[in-house]
Amino acid sequence: MTEPLNLERRAPVWEALSELFVGKELQDYDYAGIARTLRQSGYSLEELEKVLREEVAPVFRSNLSLLAIPEMEGWTQDTVVKEILAYLERERTGLSRLLSHLVMPRTLPDAATKRWQQIRVLLS
Repeated sequence: MTEPLNLERRAPVWEALSELFVGKELQDYDYAGIARTLRQSGYSLEELEKVLREEVAPVFRSNLSLLAIPEMEGWTQDTVVKEILAYLERERTGLSRLLSHLVMPRTLPDAATKRWQQIRVLLS
């Protein structure tokens, strides 16, 4: 059985990681703020990467697709939490999980990958 989700701890991480999927170019201060939030969360780098790939990316990756009219400034924490919780609830059903693994690529969009690499450097 998985442990219950600690939203007080997880929500700031979700919000910070969702910034990797905004349409604008991130600045040094954006990266520093994201890294600070992630560091303060107490999650390991491996845990953060799992959260990024399994919880945040499936919800926000489409913002970086070629067909998207991207959100440029990001999302409020309330919106991020609502969207990710809805996704996680859908993921608990077997059919939804199967379909998402068949349809959704496991890699991050190029822009998010580059941004994540910069964050990893700041966290190490």
